[in-house]
This record gives sequence, C-alpha cells and structure tokens, in this order.
Amino acid sequence: MRSYPFFITALLGLGTIQAQEKANTLTVSGYLDTYYSYFTHNTDANAFQPYTTVSATNKRFGLNVAQIGAHYKSDKIRGNLTLHWGDIARATWSEEYRAVQEANLGFRIAEDLWIDAGFFTTHIGTESFLPKNNFLSSTAVATYNEPFYQAGVKISYEGFEKLYIELWAVNGYNSFLDVNDAKSFGILLEYRFNDVTSLTYTNLLGRESPDEFPVKQYRMYHNLYLNTTLNDKLFLTLGADIGVQSNTAKDRNKSAFMYNALATVRYRFHPQWSVTARGERFKDEEGFISGPVPGINGEEMGLGLWGVTLGGEYRPVTNSYIRGEARFLRADKDIALFSDNHNTNERWELMVTFGYYLDHLFNF
Repeated sequence: MRSYPFFITALLGLGTIQAQEKANTLTVSGYLDTYYSYFTHNTDANAFQPYTTVSATNKRFGLNVAQIGAHYKSDKIRGNLTLHWGDIARATWSEEYRAVQEANLGFRIAEDLWIDAGFFTTHIGTESFLPKNNFLSSTAVATYNEPFYQAGVKISYEGFEKLYIELWAVNGYNSFLDVNDAKSFGILLEYRFNDVTSLTYTNLLGRESPDEFPVKQYRMYHNLYLNTTLNDKLFLTLGADIGVQSNTAKDRNKSAFMYNALATVRYRFHPQWSVTARGERFKDEEGFISGPVPGINGEEMGLGLWGVTLGGEYRPVTNSYIRGEARFLRADKDIALFSDNHNTNERWELMVTFGYYLDHLFNF
C-alpha cells in the first residue's frame, strides 16, 4: 500500500512536478476526500462497517480523509511529515498516533543509497489505503487486512535503471508500538519493464506473538502486483498475497495459510471520464490475519469471501475526482457475516466520493 507516483502519473496523465535542480526543495501537500455511502448490512448509528475502511459508515455523509504534509529533500537529507484526520484514520490507524500518517527522516549515505527512520506508511500491498492513489475509492478486503503503517528503518537504492530496492526493519506487522522483543524484516523490489509497466514484490517476516504467549508464532507475508497500461484507454492491476504463520492452526502444532487475489481494470473513454471494475477473493481459514468470524453453526472460523466492484469516475480538473461505486461481497456459505433484517453472508455497498489533492514545490 505504498504511494504509486510512477504508475498513477503514467496512466492518468497527471504529469509530475518539473523543476530545475536545486540544493533544497520543500513540497507542501494537501488532500481532502468526502463521501456518502449506503450498506445493506445493519450496524449501530455511526458505527464502521466491517471489512472496509473507506466510506465506512452507513447512510451518512462523512469525511474519509483530510491531510496535510510537508516533504523536504536536499542532496544529503530528506524528511516527511504527514498528518491526517477522518474516518480512514479512525478506522485503521494506531490509537496512540492516530493523527500521524508518516514522520520520518533520511540521510544519503552513498550515491543513490539512502537510509530513513521513523514512522511510515506500509510498503506492502497492491492498493493504497488512500482513494486518490487507486482506480476505485473503495478498497479490497485484502487491503483491509494488510498493514497500513509501520515504525522502523529502511535502506533504499535507486541507482539501477529499471530496478528499485528497499530493505526494511520494523517493529511488527501493522505496528507503531512493539508487541514483543523481536523485530520484523521485509523487502520491496520494483522492476519497471518500461514507462507503463511495473512488477513489484514485497514481503515481511517476523514473530507476531507477544513475549508471554506460550508458543512463538512467526509470520511470513508475501505480496506481488503488476501495474500496466495496455493502451491509452485501458489500464490493468493484478495483485496477490500469500501468508503463513507457524503454530497457529487449531492444534497449535501446525502452520496456518491464507491467500488473496484481486484484478482491477479501468477503461478511460474520455480524458475526464472512466469506468473501473474489480474482482477479489480472500481466504484465511484459520483467521490469523482476518480474525475470527461467526459461522452459521455458531462456531468461529476464519474469513473467506469474494467480491465484485463497479465504479465510474469524473475528473472536473486534473487533481480532483467525483466517483460513484457499487460493490457486492459474498462470504463463503458457512459464514454468517452480515445482517439485513436476518443473518446473511452477502452485503451490497453504494458510495459517492468527492476528492481533491494538491502538491506545491518550493525551491530554496
């Protein structure tokens, strides 16, 4: 769920900030996204819907995100500070640092080689948690269950023509604060075949169980996604995750396994108008990522579901959007996940989102 400036720029034709080489630059950014949504699943008033983080309240006008950021870079030092508020932050972020989306500082230690430390958004995920970085405002159930944020250090190298590398050491899976005395380690490899196609692999390995837990549970999480522009009107994203955690199956002596997959295709039939479709599948039989869900027989189990989404987008200006989307989710037949005057395994979602974002570059 990292930011995707290369791909979004290529496929949306938004352009990038072009500037003369200066010793120091400061980019000030802002982003606002508001919404109205409807769900067939009944919840308490103003409660968040399960398995979604965008437009997550039912029959309500709401604020997905309001954020401001400052991003400094010079020849040898760089830093990022982004603050955010809204339902996305309330639904996903660490309670201790809810307003802090990112706060990190980095130093260049060699040509094209940087080390950064602090609070970051996650390096894992096919989709971003921010609607502006995706084709659709709603995010897949896979994105809901992936990390959103992390605290640690990364080493990045951008000296290759087509390959970009990040090495990570963090407190844990979706953690600012540590839950044990172990650390987690990960990697990001992005290969750019050309200006419009990239393939990215990310992972994270670490012990996720607390120190006082009777067995040590090690989690290995893999994510792979492809972004490509098929022609000047058709764009495609394919992504899949696989996760394994030791000593997690019901008898505590075996490893648990989960997977998810999604495919998103956008057709832009006018410079300002486009339609997007997404299909998704999520399966976590032991619930070590999704958490337990109720079965129809009263027994708890892991989450399994599939879904389809259809959306349309209009861009009044380049850095804004109005989107309307409909999604259908169906949990596996033995899961009673939702309620619509009775227990059911299906949910319909409708949402409209308005978004605007800006970046202003200062040279000094």
